[in-house]
Amino acid sequence: MSADNPYVGPRAFRDTETLPNRQREATELTNLLMAERVVLLHAPSGAGKTSLIQASVLKLLEQEKFRPTKALRVECPKPTGIQPRNRFSYALALDLLGRKKHDPDELAAMTLSQVLCEALGDSGRRVLILDQLEETLTLDPAGLDAKEQFFAELGDALQECSLWALLAIREDYLGALDRYLRYLPGELRVRYRLDLLDKQDALDAVQKPAQDTGITFTDDAAMVLVDRLAGDTCVEPFQLQVVCRQLWEDWRSAHGEGATTITVGDARDADIDSALGKYYDQALDDVEAEFGVPERDLRDWFEEELTDNGRRRQTTAGPVGGTRVLDRLEDAYLIRSDTRGGTKWYELSHDRLVAAVLENNRAWQLQNLDSWQVAAYEWKRRGRQVKFLLPKAKLAYAPPVNTKGLLRHEQDFLRESFQLAGDLSSAKLHKNQLRILAAIAAIELVVIIVLLATGA
Repeated sequence: MSADNPYVGPRAFRDTETLPNRQREATELTNLLMAERVVLLHAPSGAGKTSLIQASVLKLLEQEKFRPTKALRVECPKPTGIQPRNRFSYALALDLLGRKKHDPDELAAMTLSQVLCEALGDSGRRVLILDQLEETLTLDPAGLDAKEQFFAELGDALQECSLWALLAIREDYLGALDRYLRYLPGELRVRYRLDLLDKQDALDAVQKPAQDTGITFTDDAAMVLVDRLAGDTCVEPFQLQVVCRQLWEDWRSAHGEGATTITVGDARDADIDSALGKYYDQALDDVEAEFGVPERDLRDWFEEELTDNGRRRQTTAGPVGGTRVLDRLEDAYLIRSDTRGGTKWYELSHDRLVAAVLENNRAWQLQNLDSWQVAAYEWKRRGRQVKFLLPKAKLAYAPPVNTKGLLRHEQDFLRESFQLAGDLSSAKLHKNQLRILAAIAAIELVVIIVLLATGA
């Protein structure tokens, strides 16, 4: 991707960047927070809650002499060898205190009040920012006790440490949050809803980043693109950023570095439906070319380590190629990292990348793999159901189980397919061997027929 691309793509704006729109929303939310102390920010997925907080609200709070934390999250995979009193409080302890002053066992035993009071001090207008609060509801759906304990600790900490707090959640989880409201100040009655972009904010998001680099994104071109993105009335910021980022790359490729104007024709040529998948596909091609990492290995890592049943998941396991590849993927905004207690966790940069990764992987597999390998992937995705194994008629075109270089799920798939067919011996034969045996059998049959015909 071009180094001068001004569109952030599938990630949130950072605190070092400038949000090209949403000034009214940022001001309203900041004023509400300063006045009410505890505010629940809710919005549809992809509306840009994290971008609003990081690129605008934090700066406005600091201008008003408040001391906000960064946008914290409660997601942290369960640690090995440690039994934290509460996994969500422990995640915040790792993020705010790390292991510099406390060993892991001490952090695991701390209450949230202890964590926040130590991390934020005992004076000043301190603001706790909790982003993606829905993770308390989704990470361990059956862990009701842990959830109730966390929200009780959060309510106590806000009171005991005299904190302001901004809590952000996807609005489709508001109903599930109801049972925990009794633990929090005012039961979170003070709320602010962030909607998707109206057309004027969408136009600003399209035009201003280009203008900041000296490029003119014409009014007509911007309107054409926004109209295509708008659907009924609103535009999703995430989708807009991905489409604009890909449009910029296509425009540069078509017109060269000397071009200075993005026109209506460029906007009409933008392929909105495939932009995200194309972005993912191109980024993997770039990594393979730069580091020599097989594209299939990268795709498997994305699917197996970063997704789980259609959702994002975090991992500490990197792909083939190690840190250099991880850094390159993070620079491409496909993944993001969080450092907690000295350990880096990686995840997809946005929920909407999950579908793009899975769908693009399917298309790549159909184009690049043998049919039995595609069937093996499908069998794995479908929970290894028997009905997705290869039928006996197709096993002659599959390799033996012990063929060198097969992936583990491919070996399992072939083994179970042969077992289902009742042909365990064939599991060890190569398809060429099967063809040879079939030819020998045919020759033997011809010989027998000839002998019978001559009366021998």
